[in-house]
Parts: sequence; structure tokens; C-alpha cells
Amino acid sequence: MQSVRCRKFIGLLLAAWACVPSNRLEAAQDRGDTPPAAGIPAYPPNFDPGQEAPGGAWTPVPEPDPYPDGPEASRFLLGDDFPFRSLREGTGFSFYTSFTQFEQGVASGGLRDGARWGGKFDMLAHLDTEGAGLWRGGMLDLFAESRLGQSIEGFSGSLSPANLAMYFPVPDAQVTAITGLKFTQEITDRAGLFFGKLNALNGDRERFLKYPLTSRFWNAAFNFNLALDRYPYSAPGAGFYYVPERGPSLAFLALDSYDSPRTTGLEKLFRNGAFLYAEAKQKTEFFGLPGKHTLATLWGTGAFADLAPASFIDLPQGAVPAPKRRGTWTVLWNMEQRLFVDPAIPDRGVGLYVQTGLGDGNPNPTRWFLSVALCGNVPIAGREGDTAGLGYYNLGLSQQAKDILPGLRDEPGGELFYNLRLAPGCHLTPDLQFVRPGFTPIRDALILGLRLKADF
Repeated sequence: MQSVRCRKFIGLLLAAWACVPSNRLEAAQDRGDTPPAAGIPAYPPNFDPGQEAPGGAWTPVPEPDPYPDGPEASRFLLGDDFPFRSLREGTGFSFYTSFTQFEQGVASGGLRDGARWGGKFDMLAHLDTEGAGLWRGGMLDLFAESRLGQSIEGFSGSLSPANLAMYFPVPDAQVTAITGLKFTQEITDRAGLFFGKLNALNGDRERFLKYPLTSRFWNAAFNFNLALDRYPYSAPGAGFYYVPERGPSLAFLALDSYDSPRTTGLEKLFRNGAFLYAEAKQKTEFFGLPGKHTLATLWGTGAFADLAPASFIDLPQGAVPAPKRRGTWTVLWNMEQRLFVDPAIPDRGVGLYVQTGLGDGNPNPTRWFLSVALCGNVPIAGREGDTAGLGYYNLGLSQQAKDILPGLRDEPGGELFYNLRLAPGCHLTPDLQFVRPGFTPIRDALILGLRLKADF
């Protein structure tokens, strides 16, 4: 079965390569960047080349695309031939899809050796009310995702999911779900309100196009601050944002404490309290290089048990029950700093990304969290569309959790990836991870992966 999956995967790679005309590929490599597609605003340069450390599910003002060959630069595999592309002009409606395949396996250590194939089909529909001729400042985003195949979370034994994209909508089923449905209304040019079913990672066009889970690091520790382990991936909520001309941008939201990716979430709305999230985000210009600092806090009013299932970490199943405790809090600080900017192409560069967080330790199983990563464009002539990343993380569990389940320990790990552009809108990503799982009997795991993504 393993050899059959490998042959299928290699065949798909060859098919993807063969379907791209050679002159189109060479032109894309020489060009390095293209003007934005019709109907998409041309954002200014000089911003993050690599990744964002997502916080709350709010809608910021438009910012430049950190990937020079990202979808906003009209880098779609099918270009303007895709049927829905023609609807973008004059209607305010845009539609984006991507299909990603993963072949990932535990080469040694973990709970067991083995590989699994999985796939994700992501779809986002965006409506701009002003573009549709209705009213100014309204935006509606609908995000749906399909999970196919299997992941290796039962093999690696790590607390931090080795493939966060395959962890949602649910980690152990083949399912299609609408995990984001958000309406945003600008009140002024710098402030707005939003409400709906909020997706913490890919719920609106800004996040879906600029920071997709299938275009950078695989491990959850480099895609989300794991101190927010109980933050719902998909839940009903509402909030507001304010982006002043000077000073930090501010955001606040309240959302249900139940994670409800496959339902509306309304049937249990606020039965176990709510999560209140607030953040301040400040852009910087140290040594003439752009950066960003985010200080945020999360407060939960519900009652939780220390080892109860969490949204963003894979806790051991069948753990000893712990008494529930009402109220939980988390404080976090994320930093992004460009270390190098290509003077010829300001969009290109390398950045340093740091995520830190501190939790209450009871009922939050995470006491502290740290991740440090270097990510950005590779300095190779002719490979302007390629990106790479190297990162280290350490997930510190609370003493309460360790006392309840002997054998639990802090979990360090690292990851290295190279995102190779095969063609506009088509990327192949080899990935290597090394993790010391957060449970004593489990051996250190070496995890290898190959990802193929196509944006349509």
C-alpha cells in the first residue's frame, strides 16, 4: 500500500510539471514578480516575506503580500482561464481555491514508523459590497475546506501537530465543512466591526491569500502561538478593530468557548462562557528594516479541565480526568523582524519570527511556549519564487498536567522546509522535522514529508 501511494504521488508531481508550458515557467522565473490581477489592489512593498504568527480572527487593513508569487500577484495555475476568474471585475465577487497533497511519514522513533497520504481542498468566496454596487465598506468572506486521507498524528506522538493543515476541520475524519463565515463592516477608514463564524487561521481573504497553512511551515508550532491552545479554531463571535494613523493597531473580540468546525455553533452558544481576546500590534522600522510586535491576551470565562481536548495541541487520549476549574488566561508576545531586504525587489527578503506565551497552568495545560524561526526568499538566481524556513520550538507543559499524567514532559522540536515553485501557482515542498514528543515512553521522532500545492 505504501508503494502504491508513493507511485500515485510521484505521478501527480510529474503530471503537474508536464501541464505547465515551458515558456510560461521560464518567463515566471525570469520575471520574479507580476502586477496584481485586475480588481485586486496593488499594495505597497516592504513587508513580511515569510509568515505571519496568527492571533485572533479579525480583519486588518490590507497589507502587502509577503509572497512575491502569491495569489494576489495573479499567480494561479490556470491563470485567467479558471471559470470564476471572469466574475471578479465589476461584481465585487472573487473566488479562490487550492488543492494540496501531503505524503508524510515517521522515518524513525515516535509511536511507530509509517507514512500516510492526505489532501486538503480549500475554498474561499469573497464579496465586496461596494464593488457589487451595494454600499461602502462591507465584506463577506466564506471559507470551506475538505479533508481527505489520513495524517500521521497517531504515529509521531507529538503534542504539537506535525501537519497543522491536516489537523482541521477535525484531525481524524474525511469531512467537508464551512469553518468560516464572517461579515466585516468598515465604520471609518481606520475602524470596523465584524461578526460571524470566525476561523482562527484562514477565515478571510487577507489571511487565506497571504498566510495559507499550505505554503510555509507544516508544524503547528510555527503557524500559531500554542500558548493559545484552547483558542477555538472555528466558533461564533464578534469584535472590532481600530488602526490609528500612528501608534499600535487595536483589536478585540468575544467568541464562544466551544470549537464547532462542523456545525454553526449556535446550539451551544455561551453555555460554557466565552473567550475574550484583545491585542495591540505595533509596526517598527529598526535599522531601516520593517518589523511588527504583537502583545495580546486571552481570557476564558468557562470551566475547563487541565487535560481536556484542546484545539491546537494533541493531548494524550484517555488521560486521567482532572477537576474542572473556572476561568483561564493566556498572555502572548509575537515579533516579526526583517533581517534582510533585497534592494532591487523590496518584497524579497529574510525575516526572524518569534512567538512566546505564558498560560495559567491550570486549567490551561500549556504553561509556556516559545518558537523561533528564520523564513524568507532564497538567494538563488532564477529561483525568485522559492522560499525556505528553519525553526525551533519548545512547548512547556504545566506542573499540574504532569502530576495528573506521569510521563508528560516539555516538548522541543525543529523543522526545515524548502518551498520550490514549479510553476506559477504550483509549489513542491520537501519538509524535515525532529521532535522529542511530550510523553516519556515515546522515542524521538524524525518526520519527513513532501507537499504539492496548486492554486486555481
